Amino acid sequence: MNNDPSTFNPKTTIDKLRNILTEYKGRPLDEDLSGMIENVCLGIKNDFTKGDDEIEGTLKNDELSEESKDILERRKRGRRKNDNIIYAIGVGLSLVDRDSKIIWANKIICDWMDFNDSPVGNYCHDFYHCVDVEGGICPYSELFKGEKGHIIEAWITGNSGKRMRIQHIATPIANENGNIESVLLVTIDVTDREKFVQRLLLLQQLGKVMQGTLHLDKLLHLILTCVTAGYAFGFNRAMLFLVNREQNALYGKLAVGPSSPEEASHIWQEMSKKYSSLKNILEELDYSHNIDTPLNTMLKLMVYPLTDRKEIVAACVEEKKTIIIRDADNDPRVTKEFKNILNANEFVCVPLMAKKEPKGVIVADNVFTKEPITDDLVNILTMFANQAASALENVETYKRLEDKMDQLTRTQQKLIRSEKLVSIGTMAAYVAHEIRNPLVTIGGFAKSLSRFKFEDSRIKTNIGIVVEEVKRLEKILNNFTDLGKSHIPEKSSVQICEIIESTCTLMENFFQEKRINLYKEFGPEIPRIMVDPVQIKQVFLNIIMNAIESMPNGGDITVKIRTVNEIIQIDIIDTGKGMSQDALQKIFYPFFTTKSKGTGVGLAVSLKIIEDNGGNIDVKSESGKGTAMTLSLPIN
Repeated sequence: MNNDPSTFNPKTTIDKLRNILTEYKGRPLDEDLSGMIENVCLGIKNDFTKGDDEIEGTLKNDELSEESKDILERRKRGRRKNDNIIYAIGVGLSLVDRDSKIIWANKIICDWMDFNDSPVGNYCHDFYHCVDVEGGICPYSELFKGEKGHIIEAWITGNSGKRMRIQHIATPIANENGNIESVLLVTIDVTDREKFVQRLLLLQQLGKVMQGTLHLDKLLHLILTCVTAGYAFGFNRAMLFLVNREQNALYGKLAVGPSSPEEASHIWQEMSKKYSSLKNILEELDYSHNIDTPLNTMLKLMVYPLTDRKEIVAACVEEKKTIIIRDADNDPRVTKEFKNILNANEFVCVPLMAKKEPKGVIVADNVFTKEPITDDLVNILTMFANQAASALENVETYKRLEDKMDQLTRTQQKLIRSEKLVSIGTMAAYVAHEIRNPLVTIGGFAKSLSRFKFEDSRIKTNIGIVVEEVKRLEKILNNFTDLGKSHIPEKSSVQICEIIESTCTLMENFFQEKRINLYKEFGPEIPRIMVDPVQIKQVFLNIIMNAIESMPNGGDITVKIRTVNEIIQIDIIDTGKGMSQDALQKIFYPFFTTKSKGTGVGLAVSLKIIEDNGGNIDVKSESGKGTAMTLSLPIN
């Protein structure tokens, strides 16, 4: 080999190393790569050390000839040039002797470990601070025992505390006699690759967690926590917009992150103290946190039409692709309004895609740390967003299924109640028919007898009792026969407030007699609705009469009418005795009653009437605190 450094071609060496590393980019190091790097590095070392040994062997009395000095100087320049080559491609090189001491290291090793002075003379394990070495065996120590070298990975920590994931390839350096004098360690920084692998594993873990979350608010909070947690993707802030197809708009739904650098510092310190891993965060996360933060409040006010392509988030949905903004101040895709609200010059918009349809957009930035948003991180975040969108799709499907199940359950219960009422009504009609004939006869004779005069006053009193009880039995029979009626509504356009007014006017005497105070609160512009006015009036009479009977010593009845989401709600609230929770579950059962003289038919019939008119009845009651009946009737 020519020892003249002037014949050394750095471009050829650079090309060799770059070709090798390019070929193996993103792939694990193996023995083939080890051999390739070994050949290149040994060639460099031999080029720049062999001649020095020969010249230094000619030294006499520490003197060198001018020619020897010139050669040594040129070789030193060559070694510096070689160091620059290796430094440029990011490979660390060091020589370790049999005593585990470093006898040479290039500059990149010193930079990685934050060494200002040369590490020569230090023990290797004191210099590298390797932890978690595979199998606990250093790669070079086995070579001196005649074993085959191998590739290991380890975490190293520099003097500044910076952690790096590195790969060591150990290559033996033998003398002319074939004895191993030292080991060349080729060290490659694989921290980014390790982070990429860890994030892929993280995607798998997060995917399982998200797929098992079926509560929308919890899922949204979980998604943004993963985007911002330092143990996951580590963005400073994250905002989530959801698509509303009915409104054809994009709505700000949830934001997670600090609102100022001071708040950011405080939150991150607290998080690092409280949680040791992402798993801890997800297990102990308070999903109500951040709900009232300034950032979240601001986001809730952000609404963008999907047709407005000028807005970056709407464009992200329309284009169905990730958009990275590197310079918001000068990027025409970012409106002034959005830039002022976000107040970040660099951010990323990632669509939540499920079945090729966008569900929303995640916007993330590093506004406080100013850490660049790398393409690799964006790629991983995009993969995560797709998983999040799939989880959102599952939540929506589950919600639709849940609604259908609730609707089916209500329909089934309504059908069961109807069938029960029909069966009971049929039986009641038969019984009433059989009882009514003799009852009419008894009542007729009793009234005839009441017109006669008897010497014994007790006879007249008893005849009066018979007449009153016959009337009561006839009323009960009339209630029973109501159960057998079809109750087909004869709907017409009516003003519900007028029906309430008419009902209350009809019952004024009852209010005065029972010392009842009536209060009415009607909302503005209550629309007309299509219902059967006769049936609805019967329902109002039943419920108000029940309220009066629950207040034997007087009290208050409040009637409220208002419009809520295409529904008219009528609240009839009393201050009576109320009901227990057990009684509340049974009040619509036929013949169930809490009154000593009640038949338990009125509310069962009232519920069926309201349901036949497309509405529903909800009841809230508490013993000693009164009852609130809420009737809901559809406007359309």
